[in-house]
Amino acid sequence: MILYKYVPFKAGQQIIETATIGFSRPEHFNDPFDTPVYPDESGSMALDRIPERIHVMGKQLLWGQRTGVLSLTRTPTNPLMWAHYAEQHRGLVIGIDVVAAGLTGEAHNLIPAQYGNVIYVSRRLNQPFIGKPTTGIEVGGTHHFPQDHYEELQRLFLHKPLCWSYEEEVRVVKCLQGVTPGESETPSGKFTVIDINGRPLYLVAVPREAIREIHFGFRSDDHPSDELYYRAKELMPHLLMLQCHLLPGSFSIGADEYTTIADAMAL
Repeated sequence: MILYKYVPFKAGQQIIETATIGFSRPEHFNDPFDTPVYPDESGSMALDRIPERIHVMGKQLLWGQRTGVLSLTRTPTNPLMWAHYAEQHRGLVIGIDVVAAGLTGEAHNLIPAQYGNVIYVSRRLNQPFIGKPTTGIEVGGTHHFPQDHYEELQRLFLHKPLCWSYEEEVRVVKCLQGVTPGESETPSGKFTVIDINGRPLYLVAVPREAIREIHFGFRSDDHPSDELYYRAKELMPHLLMLQCHLLPGSFSIGADEYTTIADAMAL
């Protein structure tokens, strides 16, 4: 199963060079509504409910601080995604085989890719959870996928406002408990933490063969793109590399096999 990551050009270069993908904490998302929220099951503002509310707020805080999310999507030719996340069509889309990358394993992912389809809703659900889990779960400290808690995990990490539905997002969620600055290893995998504009990004290494495609934006600069093409062919000979273009007579994006400047001049 191949899923896609829209990125600026330099970020895509780093993915190819280092064979790593980045997870972000929900508290650093661009949408302030996109944070873990539990339903209010008390149904009361009474003073005797205050400790319960504080407990719930503490759980939400732990999930937000100790969880990393990788956001992927199903298609590499979404015009809005290119405009919003790939430098106005100057960036890249990276195709990742999520099985080969270890992103479907239930032992190392809190939410594996095959369970990570985002649900778009017009309002936040506030009803109590229906399911009755038979196992416990450590808030902010569970590294595996506890399937009997799937309803809860969906509410916490996979519900987004309806206006974001154009993204067709699929998420992979990992527990960050035990991850330290620099390099570290936990039951969720090997991490390298870097700083991006004052916020941490949690890089996870993937096999080079798991990176399967590069789509160059139709506004991408020819010379840097050619340099990346040659470097990517050296590091990952199996890569499919495509150049995107605007399809005439429509509002759609097409893609053809990438052609370097030298190859184009030789035609």
